[in-house]
Amino acid sequence: MIEEPPPRTIVVQAAAPATNPPESLLLELRGDHWVRITGQGEAAAVEQPAAPLTAPGRTQASAPAPQLPPAVLVFRDGREEEIKKYTIVGSTIYTPADYWTTGSWTRKISTAELDIPATLKRNRERGAKFNLPSGPNEVVFRP
Repeated sequence: MIEEPPPRTIVVQAAAPATNPPESLLLELRGDHWVRITGQGEAAAVEQPAAPLTAPGRTQASAPAPQLPPAVLVFRDGREEEIKKYTIVGSTIYTPADYWTTGSWTRKISTAELDIPATLKRNRERGAKFNLPSGPNEVVFRP
């Protein structure tokens, strides 16, 4: 009878504990300086003075942009309606609605219901910017 050798036992030692993971970076604006907050919640050091948060190449406006007058929709039946916010996708105008009076948060208006030349003319007279999509894949948005 041939005796088999006893099974080998392999001992694997755990790797040395990894160094602490890098600490998260948290900056807080205090007055005109950015302050780094450490894991203990204390301010570590005062960094450079705060710079205005603007995109590169853009200047910060000193005054808010003037409000555009609401756009006017002139319907084929002659009635007019002012809308402040809208999105035009394809041949449909989406504008916010009052849920409590209309039962919907968004109102859909088909451009087929509008007198387009009169709508464009009326908005031009008022100085309101109102554009229709120039193609089927274009979306017009006015916040």
